[in-house]
Amino acid sequence: MSRKTSFFPTLLLLFALASCVSEPGREPSAFQVKLECQPLSQDESMPQSAVYAIVNQNKVKISAMSTCDSIPFSQYEDYQIPQAALAAVGGWWAGSGDYLYAIEEEGKVAFYRAHADEMQEGNGYAYERIGLFENGRFDLQLPLRAEDLAGAYSQSNEEGSHILFVGLKEDTIKAAFFEVDGVLPPVNQLNLLMAAMEPRPLEPFELNFTSMHFRCPLGEGEFARTNGGIAVIFREKQFKGRPLRLEKILAEDYSMPVQ
Repeated sequence: MSRKTSFFPTLLLLFALASCVSEPGREPSAFQVKLECQPLSQDESMPQSAVYAIVNQNKVKISAMSTCDSIPFSQYEDYQIPQAALAAVGGWWAGSGDYLYAIEEEGKVAFYRAHADEMQEGNGYAYERIGLFENGRFDLQLPLRAEDLAGAYSQSNEEGSHILFVGLKEDTIKAAFFEVDGVLPPVNQLNLLMAAMEPRPLEPFELNFTSMHFRCPLGEGEFARTNGGIAVIFREKQFKGRPLRLEKILAEDYSMPVQ
């Protein structure tokens, strides 16, 4: 066999071996994991994408975000994603971003998500676990549904407080906003307080039921899950130099009267 004919098989073997080598910093995994972004809207003023998790050919919608694209391994450190992560996606839009990664933990695949905002203090990403893949099944903290939103949200502070009531009538969100001087009274006294106040109706309240982003007279914002609860974030309504954030405080079936 000539040198020329023996060279090419050897070269092909080297390429094949190189393709099997894991990227530096990653341990081999028994799971084949992919995070897939699927655009749902071409509206540039309010984009939306669904995020699907695929684990060993099992596929499920795991989250939603405004813009979504794959994050290469070389950029994991930029987004405080562990080097051992199996896949990562994310995107930045209108002053805020969402990021999600999958990682193997104790024989399971765990999924973590973080939200970042240009007005937040510091540059950290507070990742929270939103689900697992274990024993061939997904166990997920599912995306918010419209019926999850109904109720009251509040923020109490000596410099001023805010209350938002959200009601759902068929597929329409009804919302009313209150601003209060000083701190709020106990939760069981809020009805008495609001009965003596004039609310500001937030109409129209245009909610994207996939991404949970909205537009209203106070500007743009979104609903998001927190540890054990739900928050509403007004991106353009500022409080103490940061986007106004209200936490849900009443039962999920509590809503303001709608006509």
